This record gives sequence, C-alpha cells and structure tokens, in this order.
Amino acid sequence: MTTILLSHPHANTVANRTAAALARVDMLSTYITGVAAAGAGSGADLLRWVGRSFPVARNRIVPDLDPRRLRSLAAVELCARMVARAARPAKSLRLSVYEAIFTTHDAAVSLIPWPSGIDAVYGYEDAALFTFERAARRNIERIWDLPIPHYRALDRMWIEEAWRWPGAMGAQAPTTPQWKARRKDREMALANRIVVPSSYTAQSVLEAGTSTPIITLPFGFPLEDFPARTGGWADERPFTAIAVGTQDVRKGIPYLLEAWKAAALKGGKLRLIGQMKLARPFLQRYAGLFEHEPHVPRAELAREYAAADVVVLPTLGDGCAQAMQEAMCCGTPVITTPCGSGPDLITHDRDGWLVPERDVDALVTLIRALARDRDRVRAAGRAARQRAESWTWKEAGKAISVALR
Repeated sequence: MTTILLSHPHANTVANRTAAALARVDMLSTYITGVAAAGAGSGADLLRWVGRSFPVARNRIVPDLDPRRLRSLAAVELCARMVARAARPAKSLRLSVYEAIFTTHDAAVSLIPWPSGIDAVYGYEDAALFTFERAARRNIERIWDLPIPHYRALDRMWIEEAWRWPGAMGAQAPTTPQWKARRKDREMALANRIVVPSSYTAQSVLEAGTSTPIITLPFGFPLEDFPARTGGWADERPFTAIAVGTQDVRKGIPYLLEAWKAAALKGGKLRLIGQMKLARPFLQRYAGLFEHEPHVPRAELAREYAAADVVVLPTLGDGCAQAMQEAMCCGTPVITTPCGSGPDLITHDRDGWLVPERDVDALVTLIRALARDRDRVRAAGRAARQRAESWTWKEAGKAISVALR
C-alpha cells in the first residue's frame, strides 16, 4: 500500500477531504498545509471561536483527521500573505497573494524534514515544483493534482474572449506569465501521475502533450454542509437564477448577462454572488438587470441556493465547480456547459441541463422554457439531490484511495 505525504498551501475543502480519505485507509503519512487544525483538539476549538466573527476560519478545520497526521505551517502562510500585501504598492515587486502563498509553501515543504517511509508526494499545481524536485532526488513518486484545466487551454480561452468581449476584462486578458508557465510545465514533467476532477480537464492535459497517466475523479458532493431544501417551492415568487463564484469571463458571465437580457422574463430575478471581475464600463450596458452580492459566507450559501429556481454556470473552463455541487446538494438544478464537470455529474434534462458553451440562444430558449414550467425545475431539483447522494465524499474518498494504491 502506498504511503503518501500530501501538501496543500491553504487547507481548502477538497485537499482536506482528500487527506481525511487517505487517512481512513492508512495511506496518509502527513498532511502539510497552512493555517489548519484537525477536527478534534484545542486548535479546532480556536478556529471555531474565531469563526464566530470570521466564518472563513471554520473552513480550516480538517474533519476526521488525527492531529498527529496534520502539520500546519501557519507562520509560512501568514507571512506570505503579509509580504504579498506589503509589496502591492511597489509595481516592480508586485506579487499576488495566491502566488506568494503557493510558492512559499512549496519552498518550505521542500526544506523541512519529511517522515520516513514515504512512497509518494501528492502536490497541487503551482505549489509542487520544489517539493517534486526533492522527491525525484529521493526516487519518491510524484502525484500532481490539477484542479482546473491546463493553463494552455485557459490562455487560448482568455485570448478568444478578449476579442469577443472587448473591454470586459479591463486592459488585457489575464494569460499566464512566462515564469509561471515554465513552473507549471516543470511540475507536470516531474509528475508520475496526474489527478484531475473532470473529463474536460483531462482532455486539456492530453492536448498539452503529456503521456503521464491521468486519474479522473470528480469531487465528492458536500451533503453535510448543504442540506436538501425544505419548505417546497413558491410558484408565486419571481423566477430566480443565481450564479455563484468569481464573476468573470471564464465563468461565462457575459453570456449569462446577454441571455438574461434577451430572455426578458417578466419579474425575473438574476443574482450574481461572488467577486466581480468584469469592468465597470462593460457592466453599465446591463445596469438594472441583475443584483450583485460580492460575498456570502459559505455557511450561508445554502439559503441562497434554496431561494433560487436554478443556478446558471455557463463556464468556459472549469475543473469541478463547487457551486454546481453545492446547489445540487440543496436540490437546486444547474444549467452549465461541457467545459467543466457538467458532463461527469449531470444527465441532461434529468438532474440539470447542459448547453453548448458561448451559445446565448440556447441559454435564452432554456431559461424561458424553465420559467414557464416550474414543475420541470422541481423534478430536476429532486433528481439533482439524488445524484448528489450517490457520490458523497465517502464514495469519492474511497475511489481516490483505490486509484492511488
């Protein structure tokens, strides 16, 4: 059986669940991350207390994990955040918080002592290069987790969309800098296996020219955090669609805005929840068409899903959108595209809907049809919940532990 050192810079939900799944079958040696605490113990109690004022702190509690298997490099993460923020005023030193955390964590993991008896190192894109180089010198297997499509596929998308939506992204398309592209290429070259969360992401890796074995495993549905909606559906309320996540071109938001405008639903309501990354002048043409909520704590998202008829994610490049899975847990069906995990987790017109990417007309037709037939929406919502119940983190965890043996 393979013994794995798992490394992630900031203890996100997926990494936490993966660590817990590997620990359950005694495949986890150590989980090295940033600010985090195991589910039992004083550290977790502290995070719960902090979470009263800052709900995001509760996301750093790793459930079902023995504290002895968790190593928190809290100082590394906090220092990286402070340095990145301090460097913002100096253009020559500008470093995103993401880049600072991931690069610094990778460097730290490559330098600290590792437990003996490790067979494999499991690292995430942008935070694995130095760790993998150390593992390669010791002839330890390298497992690379790529949570979103390969950067070359995304760069092509950004360039195409900058032409389609001039001014939507501001000055220029956010393509990958050369230094970061070289880093990603080197990480993939060092990997012995690649883990991805969707067939779409797997295809993007194949198109990048790799011959490394690829393991495709969608994330588990987070049923424990997103219960099924209660209280039924109110037909008398306006037909409501929401989009949850970063509101940008990659998520297909310009296509959603165009479709919602064209659909012209009487009394219809569109809510965009998440950081807005579309330029203000571009959004002016849709003034009054939507509501925007910059941030809703994860603990409160279930209420948002339950208040909506559908979640719309016309993505142009996703790995496995957590908003899609969260909504399905709540029994709210999703409209999405093939450019993500939709084809892996949705059966069209049964528990959700798949529309071609960039197809405004298809979105308009479907939105109008669903607004007229709320029974169809309800049936899809019930089926979405059933789909979620069939692939929880329990099933996903078993699958990943089997795949990595």
